[in-house]
Amino acid sequence: MQKLYLDCDGVILDTINMSYKMIKEKGITKREEIDHFYQNLSWQQLIIEAGEINNSITKIKKLMEVFDVEILTHINSDGEILAKLNYFNKVLPGIKVITVPKEIKKADAVDPEGNILVDDYLPNLEYWEERGGIPIKFSDSGKECKYQSITNLLELLELNLKNKSRIK
Repeated sequence: MQKLYLDCDGVILDTINMSYKMIKEKGITKREEIDHFYQNLSWQQLIIEAGEINNSITKIKKLMEVFDVEILTHINSDGEILAKLNYFNKVLPGIKVITVPKEIKKADAVDPEGNILVDDYLPNLEYWEERGGIPIKFSDSGKECKYQSITNLLELLELNLKNKSRIK
């Protein structure tokens, strides 16, 4: 079975949009204030309030029939680790969740060679490809980019993932 790594924030859970909204509402603009915000955020509450993107948990269950699925997520704090592990243990019991400190690239935390990464953050995909992985861009807008793009996780079942063809 082919290995499929799924990013959490911005692919499975809508935590990115929700946290950006919270930052804007608080008037936070400086990098160190943003870092402080994420380190002290109640991730458990954020996960509940943000919710899933496009019924992602049900779709992941279907993907698990075809792929060896793991969640590969950057983290900012111990609280975030615990909240994500607890959440996924409840909704996807037994799924492996790999938490990676922000300072470490995802492609350095696992072996990307021949494996798929679905992520919404372009720099993660670029480095993944450099290391021999198959990058798939998740976009809620469907905006075209240099990588194969999806707006729905089940679109992975329709892609030719052995072929690293790019959208031109």
